[in-house]
Amino acid sequence: MSKSIGKFLGAGTASTSKTSAENEILNYLKNYDTSDYDTTLNNLNNYAADASQNLNNMGNYNFAVAASDPARIRAEQATYNSYADLLQPSFNNQLNDLQARLANQGLNVGSEAYQRAVNDLQNNQNNALAQAAYQSVLNGQKAYSQTLQDQINAATFGNSAQSAYINQLLNALQNSVSGYQNALNRYNIQNGAELRIAQNKAANAQDQINAGNEFINSAAQAAALAFSDARLKENLKPVGKLDNGLTVYCFNFKGSKVAQIGLLAQEVQKLYPEAVYESEDGFLKVNYELACQIKEK
Repeated sequence: MSKSIGKFLGAGTASTSKTSAENEILNYLKNYDTSDYDTTLNNLNNYAADASQNLNNMGNYNFAVAASDPARIRAEQATYNSYADLLQPSFNNQLNDLQARLANQGLNVGSEAYQRAVNDLQNNQNNALAQAAYQSVLNGQKAYSQTLQDQINAATFGNSAQSAYINQLLNALQNSVSGYQNALNRYNIQNGAELRIAQNKAANAQDQINAGNEFINSAAQAAALAFSDARLKENLKPVGKLDNGLTVYCFNFKGSKVAQIGLLAQEVQKLYPEAVYESEDGFLKVNYELACQIKEK
């Protein structure tokens, strides 16, 4: 019912046939001669096959690279040794100065205060060595990362050279339209047109249903009571049915040429008498909100 009303109202009119442009290009492609291109493409294929023999003279592609762990170890050791060479003389001087200061204070070797002071100094020195070790690890990691980057750069350069030559071969095959490609182009256009037509058909049907539903809902909401007496109408034409079985008509009121859609009060009265009212002049009105309901069984 909603679809019929929507169609009557002019909803869902998207094109469901090929466009003139689609027909023109399909006809053009159908008569398109690809023999010259196919011959040229065959020659280019032969040239590419011959030229591809030179690929044997090029290096292989690099799919994996690895950094140098020995380089990392050398950097770590060099850094740590450098720090240790600088720290050890300072450590010796610090210990000698501490021992002299403790002796001047009358603190003997083996006393608790003496040992505590020496332990504090050694802890500070150990912390300095730990910092040196940490820094050596950082420098080792930098060396490791640098060797990895060097490997990546070398592999990228080699792969680029390989790709450049292959691209030369591929470029020789471009700008040609084969019979296969021409057939594929025709298929894509035909398939695209058919897909669009199918989508438009589905959209048209849904638009018509939506328009019909909108009209019915609007009629029910906009008019609490509307004249629907069959005696006031002419040119009645059924256009659908409500879900509750009532027939929806296209008509015009007598004396008016404006086409409208609605129910007949006499039919509504049989199914929903509570939705029909008699006006003072004796004609019947319909409460569309009540008339559009579905009776529960």
